Amino acid sequence: MKSTFYSLLFFALGSISYCQDRYVPNKDNETEFIIDGIISEKEWKNAIQVDLDYEVNPGNNIIPKEKTKVYIVYSDTHLYVGFYAIANPKEIRASIRSRDDLGMISDDFVIIAFDTYGDSRNNYLLLSNAFGSQLDARAVNALTDEDRYDINFNVDHETSGSIVSNGYQVEFKIPFSSLPFPNGNNQEWNFNFRRNTFRDGIPIELRSQVYDRTAPCQICQTTDRLILSDIKIEKRVELLPYLAGNVTGSKADILDELKYEKLKPNLGLGLNIDLNKNSTLEVTLNPDFSQVEADVTQIDVNSAVALEYPERRPYFNRGTDIVQYISGAFYSRSINNPLISTKLISQGKKERLFFLTALDQNSIYQIAGEDKSYLGKGEESFVNVLRYQKLLSKNSRLGLLSTNRYYKDGGYGNLFGTDGWFLLTKNLRLTYELFLNLNKEPNADWIDSNDIIFGRSVKLDNQNFNGKSLYFQLYRNTEKWRSYLTYRDFSPNFQADVGFVVKNNRRWATLYHTYQIFPNKPELQFLSFGTKADIIYTYEDYLKTISIDGIFSIKTLFNTEIEYTFDFDAFKNFLGRDYRNLESNRFKIQSSPSESFVINFNLTIGRELAFNEAIPEKGKELTFNLIPLIQLSNKLRISPSIRYARLKHLESNDFYYNGSISRFSVRYQFNNFFNIRIVSEYNTFSDRFFIQPLIQWNPNPSTVFYIGGNQNSLSEFNDDLYSIFRVDQTQLFLKFQYLIGI
Repeated sequence: MKSTFYSLLFFALGSISYCQDRYVPNKDNETEFIIDGIISEKEWKNAIQVDLDYEVNPGNNIIPKEKTKVYIVYSDTHLYVGFYAIANPKEIRASIRSRDDLGMISDDFVIIAFDTYGDSRNNYLLLSNAFGSQLDARAVNALTDEDRYDINFNVDHETSGSIVSNGYQVEFKIPFSSLPFPNGNNQEWNFNFRRNTFRDGIPIELRSQVYDRTAPCQICQTTDRLILSDIKIEKRVELLPYLAGNVTGSKADILDELKYEKLKPNLGLGLNIDLNKNSTLEVTLNPDFSQVEADVTQIDVNSAVALEYPERRPYFNRGTDIVQYISGAFYSRSINNPLISTKLISQGKKERLFFLTALDQNSIYQIAGEDKSYLGKGEESFVNVLRYQKLLSKNSRLGLLSTNRYYKDGGYGNLFGTDGWFLLTKNLRLTYELFLNLNKEPNADWIDSNDIIFGRSVKLDNQNFNGKSLYFQLYRNTEKWRSYLTYRDFSPNFQADVGFVVKNNRRWATLYHTYQIFPNKPELQFLSFGTKADIIYTYEDYLKTISIDGIFSIKTLFNTEIEYTFDFDAFKNFLGRDYRNLESNRFKIQSSPSESFVINFNLTIGRELAFNEAIPEKGKELTFNLIPLIQLSNKLRISPSIRYARLKHLESNDFYYNGSISRFSVRYQFNNFFNIRIVSEYNTFSDRFFIQPLIQWNPNPSTVFYIGGNQNSLSEFNDDLYSIFRVDQTQLFLKFQYLIGI
């Protein structure tokens, strides 16, 4: 056994390298660059040139038909990059968009990718379309695009773009102070350049270096070297004050007039200090974490567990890529309403440190069960999160985590663990997570339930308990095959008080194996088919689930991706009852045939359990999501959507549930920083309608001004006088937040 372990460790510590070129741009402190989207010879005369010589999709590292030139030059304090993308101006897809608008991925755009530490821990991506609209993101090595890209990562930089007679040009001005990188005036970064465009409606990806799409580590392939000499390291000291206010109005009775409360002003302050180039301290006092735009409401009518929502609060998104876990050990939205919070982030060449503290005024208390979760709203608590990661080599890393939550009136939740990531060979990757929790419940009435979990009452009555979780995955990717073996283990009393864990008491194994080909033809750009098998046992060795999926996926004409999954649950146990032969057919279609139209469609047909019935029974399931996006002009777009779900009795025409959520959004983008939009939503499950108009100005990641409101109809009044467009509750709000550099 020991010899096997040391053999694996030996391979993990080895170095897997990709080819690289070395670029040494000229330093220019004399030229005054005007970032206007025009690459003039006068400004860029001292720049070196890099060409995008490789088409990596759909072609496999072939010479591209589309020519792209990139220019690089730098000064003491800034890096300047200019893209000249040759194209037919009439065929360029581009719209004026607000910052970090995901709709930009349907445009033509260019990308700068940085791995400033050269260790493949992540890539910093700076994107711009032909009009200079920005999207910045952090890429990590994950299996799915949903987990791979963190678009909440921000870099304060300037971009400007313009469409010219034979293509488009984009200029970047990137302050060195806005990028994380090692200490020192002489820098050597990994980087490359990319361009995404369309040829006869087919998406094309170009790169400045060779790309191996079969490798299990994608971000490891940013390996060209950028040499920068004698730059100035500027320490940032930033203040982020804000002023906000809101006024609410409501009705006591349906026939009453709206009665408004007094204006509720709010003040807060953020402080960001660079201790050195590797370490940053953030402090936030009375932060305003209200969201600018309402979350898309999820259909939870047939969910037995709490639903997870994405984090949109900038403070909790900065630096938190290091605390993302498959096991749900950390979930930033579990810190609900902090009065004060501090965060220390330090990342050197061989190690990273993340330390977060918060005084949460309204704690969330969540208990995971075997088949359902329990959620309660608590009182004050103090939260610690300490994360350390050691980079053993470019292809291996180990980490430690400790999270703690101490409740004001007694009780605590402590979690400790370790994780690792190892690139064993060019095509093989191993990851693991192991956590232990030590808990004492508060004595509180936050959860009203008489249920018992493995001998422990769900009711909060000062009980002590502990548990563990284990996650292990072996992942392999080649030109023709993609496979992984995953094992998850959650003990009956595993709980993460600063995390998101909704089910436990399970030992869960998954085997996934699929065949994939890249025909590189307009009508068939990609094809894959395979299977996924799951088997789950409880800690009492009771069989919980046997599930087998058949999966088919293609990319075809009109920039269309189609995926079909046949999900067959041969056996499922829920709340102690056994069910057999639950099958469903899931279709997923995403298409962007033109700049003006994008559509996402999901459909599920089959049989499912009515989980929230007193005695769950099988039913006929039909759910679908239809989400089109229509670009009416460079500045105006609309996005109607409908999400529908029903579960019908097998033996009658009655329904366990039957409803929909309709949403309509319209946005007018005056320029890259200023927009107005209106969002409305009608939920038939709750008979509730709301509309939210909003005006927003956002010139950089931190400075923002917005004014808007929420108008709601309340379902409680609908029995007396039904009208979804009636306003029973209203809120008007505004906020001004301004970044001050000292």
